[in-house]
Amino acid sequence: MWFVADTGAQTWAALSGGTSNSGNAFSAGTVALTDNDGGSTPMFTFTNQRPGVVDNSCIRVNYAGTLSATVKLYASVAGTLAPYVNVTVTRGTDSSPAFDSCTSFTPDAVNYSGLGNGVLYSGPLSGFPTTYAGALADPAASWTSGTSASYRFSVQIADDNAAQGLSSTATFSWEARS
Repeated sequence: MWFVADTGAQTWAALSGGTSNSGNAFSAGTVALTDNDGGSTPMFTFTNQRPGVVDNSCIRVNYAGTLSATVKLYASVAGTLAPYVNVTVTRGTDSSPAFDSCTSFTPDAVNYSGLGNGVLYSGPLSGFPTTYAGALADPAASWTSGTSASYRFSVQIADDNAAQGLSSTATFSWEARS
């Protein structure tokens, strides 16, 4: 049996060099929406509502993010009355915004969707967009800090005998994405 031993000398360099880049800082921007509903007070609470009675409620949405963002509106809807609840959402301004009150609401002068000045949606609650992907895009292409808009929701029960005794719920959500 033979063994081979490596007895050669090894050398290591004693010289080196390097550099560094310090002071790097990272900060993420913000996307922040608020509204004037007083902490989730519902816009509507219909009890024993009859057809033909229109109820209006206004809400103001404010943007305070540091990044520009697109704002969209959609809803989570449940219940069997939804096809019989007619909803119209109108965008505008409110010179004296107080949640739920539409006293000083003025619709935008633009006919965004061919449904009238400021109207973004008019149809049954069951047809309201339910995801961000299909949501109603606010006409302002880009919201920046300090941007706000008011929205008037007009709701009424359809004059249809099939609506008797039914009920539904909805949560309306505005979402900003940068």
